[in-house]
Amino acid sequence: MNAFPIGLCAVALALSTSPLWATDPAPATTTLAPVSVHASDTMVMETPSVQVRVSRLKLQQQNVTESADALKYAPNMMVRKRYVGDPNAVISGRNAGTLQSARSLVYADGLLLSNLMTNGYDGAPRWGMVAPQEIGAVDILYGPYSALYPGNSLGTTVLIHTVLPQRLTASVSSQFFSQDYRDAYGAGGHYNGHQAAATLGDRQGRWSWLLAISQLDNRGQPMQYASAKAGGDPATAIAVTGATPDRNPNGTSRLVYGANSIEHTVQNQAKLKVGVDVTDHVAALFSVGRWHNRADDRTRSLIRDGAGQPVSGGVISVGGRTWTLPASGLAPTSARDTHMLYGVELNGHLDNGWRWTAVASHYDFLRSLASTASLPEPGSPRGGPGTIANKAGSGWDTFDLRSSGPLGEQHMLYAGVHGDRYVLETRVRNASDWRDAADGTPVSAFAGRSQTRAAYLQDVWSFANAWSLTLGGRLEQWRAYGGLLANASHTLRYADRQRTDFSPKAALSWDFADGWELRLADGKAVRYPTVAELFQGSISANAIVNNNPDLKPERDESTDLTLTRQLANGHWRVSLFQDRIADSLYSQTDITVTPSITSVQNIDRMRNRGIEGEIGLTDVWTAGLDLQASVAFNNARTLDDRQYPLANGKYFPRIPKLRTSVFADYRFAPQWDASLGVRHSGRQYGSLDNSDYVDTYGAVSSFTVADARLRWKFSPGWSASLGVDNLTNEQYWVYHPYAGRTWFGELRWEL
Repeated sequence: MNAFPIGLCAVALALSTSPLWATDPAPATTTLAPVSVHASDTMVMETPSVQVRVSRLKLQQQNVTESADALKYAPNMMVRKRYVGDPNAVISGRNAGTLQSARSLVYADGLLLSNLMTNGYDGAPRWGMVAPQEIGAVDILYGPYSALYPGNSLGTTVLIHTVLPQRLTASVSSQFFSQDYRDAYGAGGHYNGHQAAATLGDRQGRWSWLLAISQLDNRGQPMQYASAKAGGDPATAIAVTGATPDRNPNGTSRLVYGANSIEHTVQNQAKLKVGVDVTDHVAALFSVGRWHNRADDRTRSLIRDGAGQPVSGGVISVGGRTWTLPASGLAPTSARDTHMLYGVELNGHLDNGWRWTAVASHYDFLRSLASTASLPEPGSPRGGPGTIANKAGSGWDTFDLRSSGPLGEQHMLYAGVHGDRYVLETRVRNASDWRDAADGTPVSAFAGRSQTRAAYLQDVWSFANAWSLTLGGRLEQWRAYGGLLANASHTLRYADRQRTDFSPKAALSWDFADGWELRLADGKAVRYPTVAELFQGSISANAIVNNNPDLKPERDESTDLTLTRQLANGHWRVSLFQDRIADSLYSQTDITVTPSITSVQNIDRMRNRGIEGEIGLTDVWTAGLDLQASVAFNNARTLDDRQYPLANGKYFPRIPKLRTSVFADYRFAPQWDASLGVRHSGRQYGSLDNSDYVDTYGAVSSFTVADARLRWKFSPGWSASLGVDNLTNEQYWVYHPYAGRTWFGELRWEL
């Protein structure tokens, strides 16, 4: 993983006293106050996209355990966070469902946190590399309207800005949370956790630094349920109690007999950021981060035999019918991960108003083991045969060189080059003891690499009073290489691929009255297939099946018309948008061939049209009462799917027809504030043919969830808070169950 000289990641330093740092003007956002951000972040933020900002103050008013919680009330967005500590918290936005992780970008201070090695539930951003205590503000950009970003920006781009101290600073906080979980199968109960975090930093002369550490320890609710198969030998069947007759989302019957993936996760995070003003015109920024995760997923049998003993295998009899329990239905799993993040950044400005930035970063899966037992072990794991998947050596490198500055009095020019490389290595071996080393024979392996080289140019032309025209383009050369797939006896290699694409961008903005802006933006984006989409499959009869190394990239033509009104105490916005996406990448079944093939395939055409509205106000009706609200209507449909024609004309999966959110905070006394938030997600489907209609395990639910928080600053530097998420204990699904009512308590001290 040496594509770039030293794998070091970019760090944002809010050095407001340095000549290299400037306070951003507040755009049409949801914040109460601006925040000093890094110069390179300022450049990438100056785009014609719809922008929403979440301030540090707003985060303090919410129940926050991880950096992903910053997006909880963002317009037309959600994060698939199923429990506290969920490492697979995928972003869903305007035109991306919760299984399309590669349609979003997340940066922390210019450093890419998005896992673009894959596209799915396991492709979530690496949220653990940013502690909530570091965050100064979060900016959210909608759509691919800036040439400064790669094609993955066709969905949502999230810019996390962190801060460095201007004086000696320290903080310590402790959180406790308890979930009241209920289900229809008998695995409900209380699942508890806690988190401790601390920061220490200072600024001395030209040097600034901040150290942040935290530990999260949590037990989550069951993520999956084991179901029996109908049939079996009645002569060997054991009569049991506790099984629950149930239906799949498509209405077919099933019998639920156990709970899986009851996870106990312990996550340790440490991050050091150092900044130095080398000269009055040049600053250097450094950071190193470490995230370690130890997760143990236990299982639980919910059925008992006549003697009251749990049953986890064999043939059972329930209500006069015979059922067979799958051999691995209650097999436990575990994960051990250690990820490292490194970065270096140089920033400078010239006397003529031009700025420049150079960033190099490296993200390393230093250790990544996923162990699975072969046999059911309800309760505490006992050991025995299994398999171990190892992704160590996977990761990504990025490099960016940017510049921006004025050309005369009417033009602001942005130019830059970009490079990245993604490496994915997965090896699966048998193990005599699944909790120990992979000491057995090889089972499978797949690997591959992709890289992109890009150059962009973007010009903002203020050609008349109140008018500006933004024109830009991004030229990208993509290459996929080194792909291989292996089983126990064969290793097959894929041919290399390469292609070049150009993505034009344009936007016209008109400030037609004081405080009013109307902007029309149009942009093309090309989202290339990930390594996992291209090369992960299986071998049968010495041939590769169930994947397609010739997948086409997704191509999006996106349009947005936005009207914004700035008010004395806030703003409101209305946006009309449309995305027309050719060759969408999605896992589906090709029913035009015999036998049918299920794999990642290109869907010929899909389209999403919608309207968004948002409003953010301070001191509404009375001093101290702040309000933000949003509503979005989405009409995402599959237009043409030749390989699965049953999807034609149907709603595209996991994009709800309606999203709304309301968040209010009231500072009702000098040391007190209370907040209430409500989130709603409307009807959506989990299948391409919209055949799922039962709201049950495996479904994708509509839901309405209320959250609340009360905070008391009871002494200088000290605060305490009590909060609750999912106040009404709503039961809802994203295939897996979301968390039930969860109570939060926090005690915090800061210098």
